[in-house]
Amino acid sequence: MSAEIDLKTIRIMLAIEKEGSLGKAANALYISQPALSQYIKRIEATLSYPLYYRDNGRCIPTEPAKILLAEGKALLAQFDDMINKLELVSNEKESEIVMGWPTGYTVQYLNKILPSDSESRTLNLTVTEDTVENLIGKLLKRKLDFLLIPSLYYHPDLVYSTIRHEEFFLAAPKNHIANSIIKKHSSEISVDLSVLKDMPFITLTANPYVQFVQPLFDDAGFTPTIIFKCKNWNSSHALVEDGLGLAIVPYWFAENGSDNINYYRINSNALTYRVFACVHHKNQSITPQFQKVIDTVKDIYGDKHMREAFDYKMLKHQL
Repeated sequence: MSAEIDLKTIRIMLAIEKEGSLGKAANALYISQPALSQYIKRIEATLSYPLYYRDNGRCIPTEPAKILLAEGKALLAQFDDMINKLELVSNEKESEIVMGWPTGYTVQYLNKILPSDSESRTLNLTVTEDTVENLIGKLLKRKLDFLLIPSLYYHPDLVYSTIRHEEFFLAAPKNHIANSIIKKHSSEISVDLSVLKDMPFITLTANPYVQFVQPLFDDAGFTPTIIFKCKNWNSSHALVEDGLGLAIVPYWFAENGSDNINYYRINSNALTYRVFACVHHKNQSITPQFQKVIDTVKDIYGDKHMREAFDYKMLKHQL
């Protein structure tokens, strides 16, 4: 009995369900209606129970047929996914992988993945740069293969894996009065932002940055005085170097250092780091080539947190 319920039978029954009658289904399947009727009768004879009731030309599925249709859809989806995976891994010529990359990260990260010498590249990789929100939209439409982004938004079709924790620091000009206030109330290496409520701050216009720093100021109990809004971190950092004000900047500025800036770790009950993550669609086939790209990224950028399970509770819901 089970041998007769093959993929062909399921596809035919799904066509009947979609078209509503044997005649229309036969046209959609490019076979004659008598041939389709005979096929269904043979299946029903083998199973010893009917699959359809006929009503004025309409085909109404019986209860067994309803079960077969529901379970059959899942089986076909699994089968098609398996075929796609087989085709991908059996393709002798590796296909190009398209990665989404957030604006503002290029200088710090990307040149390590894509060296200028094309002959030394080990990855068949193309990069699209955009805002985090736009990149997620493109990934959900399957226009990108994966993203490397700060983890911000939740969507049930997205799968995250941790690359590293990105700690943020307070940057203050060395000749600024803020340094004296920090040393008086905090320490020489860390700061409680609450002591800086009267200080001028430089911030970014990007929504992900605003969403990240806002809880830090909320925890400190004040709304910062913003004197300038920049489009990127390099501009805000340069303005701090010029002595214009204070800014909250990612860890790489503190690691590289500056002759004109003091960097302080931030003491807060809010998160002082963001998780930089690899994100792919839940239906993305993890081919050997794709896994090679992810492993290379983790080898270059990963820290001690890269093998930790991702905490989805920290994400905001994507609108």
